[in-house]
Amino acid sequence: MVSSLPFDAIENPTAALHDLYNVLKEVGPDAFPSRVTTHFTSLFAAPDAFEKIPSLNIRRPPEQHQPRALVRFRAMIQDTSISPEVYLARLPDQRLGGWGLVDETVQAGPNFDYSNLRECSVLWAVNVPGEWSAGNPESNPEHQSMQPHKFPLHGAPHVGVKIKIYDSQADSFKPTDIVTFVGILSFEPLHTDLDGSTSTLVPTLHVLFSRPVSSTVIPHSVTSGFDADLRSELISWIAHEGLAGDHDAAEWALLCCIARVQSRTPPIFPPSLGLSRFPSPTAPTLLIPTISHILSLLFLSVSTIPLSLPTINATAFIPESKDEDLHSGWLQLPKGGVCVITEAGVQEGNVVERGLLNLRAMQEMMTSQTLQYAFPFSSYSFETDVVFIVLSEGNKSAFFPTLVQLPLNPVTETKGLYKGPGEIQLPSKIDMFRHLVAKARTGSVSIGDETAKRIQEDFVNERKEGSVTTDDLIQRMSVARLLALSYDKSEVDGEIWEKAKGLERSRRQRINQI
Repeated sequence: MVSSLPFDAIENPTAALHDLYNVLKEVGPDAFPSRVTTHFTSLFAAPDAFEKIPSLNIRRPPEQHQPRALVRFRAMIQDTSISPEVYLARLPDQRLGGWGLVDETVQAGPNFDYSNLRECSVLWAVNVPGEWSAGNPESNPEHQSMQPHKFPLHGAPHVGVKIKIYDSQADSFKPTDIVTFVGILSFEPLHTDLDGSTSTLVPTLHVLFSRPVSSTVIPHSVTSGFDADLRSELISWIAHEGLAGDHDAAEWALLCCIARVQSRTPPIFPPSLGLSRFPSPTAPTLLIPTISHILSLLFLSVSTIPLSLPTINATAFIPESKDEDLHSGWLQLPKGGVCVITEAGVQEGNVVERGLLNLRAMQEMMTSQTLQYAFPFSSYSFETDVVFIVLSEGNKSAFFPTLVQLPLNPVTETKGLYKGPGEIQLPSKIDMFRHLVAKARTGSVSIGDETAKRIQEDFVNERKEGSVTTDDLIQRMSVARLLALSYDKSEVDGEIWEKAKGLERSRRQRINQI
């Protein structure tokens, strides 16, 4: 008999799997994996039941879970190019195989039935880079990250896991997809050679079912109504905690961060933001700016790339396959992520050929939202959807022409631009702030006929004065759309259009004052 209680599956997932097999044994080894997915998906369909499954993350790494524990792992898929593995779906004594129930090394014997051999898909996944809910990674200093070359953020503590999928759902997964995998955790060899020899043991998750993860921190459907004061409070909090009181910079940061790829033909991509005249940290240990910590409290994935000549010249920015193993790079980031680039660590020196290729890859990702993956005899371009914020000390970035450029105008002490996450004053309305940005990120906006006519008239008049170009108009319309989303409006009206013009006018005035 199969238990219908989620608690039983959490307590002993191996027994739950055996019980299901005993009931469904007659469906055969081809159909059984999909029935496993259906059963456990239904068993944990209720949010409360799903939340009771223990989490696998940097705070609770694999070694802190019992052998063959049921866990859920919110992860970014890093590598889908790993070869499938063969397993014995039905043992000679008719017991269930797969899911790590027995030694997966297939060896022929007198009762061996080759018709019971099946393949399972194998992926490599890591915890979401820059994930806000990961907490303090130093809370588990004893955890040794496996396969560190497969994590985008060089040197950062992380959890890497070998994912084994027994049904056909793996066919739909792509690199950088964010998925919550639920399965049975074990330790298995990274590779098993044909001669039976094995390699290093790595955490392995035998998947029972999985769920896609939204790129927003909290589902926007929980939000009720819109409060304009809340938007103002959010901008004030970003300004005072992370941008030395600069409200304009905070508003531009908010608008750029809620942007997503709207279309690829024609290209409508998130605008990149360059905050110039951004002071360098007073100590070399403070390389992560406060704004990164602030944004990480609002968005699912916020990664910081502290540029320096060694980083540019000697580290990987794009994923590259070496010896049939996909090494990650700084830019292998999930869709919906935010990437903060700091140039404070860049000193005088030469950029070598590899460094030039790295910078070119970063600029290409900003402008075309694609990233090349390098393989031995070819390269493939994968679509991205990542917001970029570039912080530079000079009047502009030394490397990247961003679409939106704004000099920082501090009104409070700049020492607050660099502080640890524990020093940030967390507002009581943080959940409401997350609701606001989540809804803005998933909303849609149109331009009504009346507003479209007004935009056209404004453009004609300003064009006569020679003060705007077609590119200026496109950018202004993009800003208006983002403003409408931040105000929870489904249409760009006259008020929003005037706000967009005013925001752009203020930005240009600040640039001209340098």
